[in-house]
Amino acid sequence: MALYQPKTTTCGTRSSYSKQGELNHVGIVVENLAVVEAAVRAEGYEPHSHQDYEPGERFYFSDENEIEYEIIAYD
Repeated sequence: MALYQPKTTTCGTRSSYSKQGELNHVGIVVENLAVVEAAVRAEGYEPHSHQDYEPGERFYFSDENEIEYEIIAYD
């Protein structure tokens, strides 16, 4: 889990980076990113923000409750 505390808070924003008391995202470590991405898409979610930097390749998606998930495969 990634918790984030902004320097200032803003009411009425959807960004977890500017709300107080928000969960930033849940990280899930997997062995095969492509297989998990296909499963995420099959469930109707839209992966985004594909990135590859230390410590591994990753993508994100949000569920119907606006909880963001980071799916990562460590190098």
